[in-house]
Amino acid sequence: MAPWQGAHALRLVLSGTATGYIEETADFDTALAGTINIWFPVLLGADLLLNDGDAVILFALQSAGAVNEVVVGVDRSGNDYRLFAGETGATRTLVITRSDKTWHQVELSCTIDAGAANDGTIDFYVDGGQVGAQITALDQAAISEARLGAVSGTAAGDAGTVLIGGIIADDLRIYPRERFPVDTFWVTRDITAFIGPCTIDSAILTGTSNDATLTILDTDIYEATGIAFSREPVLYVRNTTPSQQEPGQNLPVTCKKGAYVQLTGTSPQAWVSRNAPSEVVLSAARYVDRGRGRKALI
Repeated sequence: MAPWQGAHALRLVLSGTATGYIEETADFDTALAGTINIWFPVLLGADLLLNDGDAVILFALQSAGAVNEVVVGVDRSGNDYRLFAGETGATRTLVITRSDKTWHQVELSCTIDAGAANDGTIDFYVDGGQVGAQITALDQAAISEARLGAVSGTAAGDAGTVLIGGIIADDLRIYPRERFPVDTFWVTRDITAFIGPCTIDSAILTGTSNDATLTILDTDIYEATGIAFSREPVLYVRNTTPSQQEPGQNLPVTCKKGAYVQLTGTSPQAWVSRNAPSEVVLSAARYVDRGRGRKALI
């Protein structure tokens, strides 16, 4: 198995009835009649084992009191494993094949119930295609939190691995995204843009104020307290004018292990480009080969 992008993934290792999740209590808030779109990539490992009829919720938009109003999960029906979405359970389903190499991009387009009318809706997409018709006539309350992980539904005998590669929420549809950008990586949060030796020949930073900064460190695995790499940046860029694009200077620069990009400031985003050829990871197989090589050195 390998991350969707960068050097990290959220890994769920199911173990009977145990649950575990991360929770956000502010950024997913959605008022009555409001809209929210959710995107995340998920890998359902070949070792995933659920009892027939079990349904594990992997993501939930919840109202106060931890009440599910929108859910996504995986269930088993006979011999079929399925991704599903609905208000509290499986309303729309898509049969998938468990695999250590196959990622699926899940997207939800949700309009929360306006109140008395019971008019909430969910559009469920997998890999860009809509799964069934729009889910309608939902009776929902305002969203006050979101949970991601093994949220609920786990049962005795359930086992195996699920990876989640990240999550994005917006008021507009997000659509499928490219897993391995060939030359230029768009950065909106701290991430390993490129894993492996590479030459950075362009870096552009912008932010809505004058406090955005871009820092690139030479490492393939960043750890906040790690000492296996130098904290001396190979590139540092700061914007001084709101919403202006600031180019990096003293380029090109070389990263021996990889390019870890850090952003700070008000609504920062950056574009980091590399020269070709390079030895960066651009496939699941390269991820695995590099991981095996790293493990052999330990």
